[in-house]
Amino acid sequence: MVTGTANPLEALQMALKREKDAEAFYLQAAQTAEEEGARKMYEFLAGEERKHQRIIQDEIDKNFLKEM
Repeated sequence: MVTGTANPLEALQMALKREKDAEAFYLQAAQTAEEEGARKMYEFLAGEERKHQRIIQDEIDKNFLKEM
């Protein structure tokens, strides 16, 4: 984990990790949910986290990978 002030790339990498962690959490919750409605909600939320990951990764690719 970055302490102090993160540069923009570090901030995006940190955000990407948190989105991946959130997706994993929701997928685990979906697997253990006893009610179908709860399972569907967790699966939906996991999908939303995947969307966020794509947005953040696109931002990294567009703004930082071109510099390498």
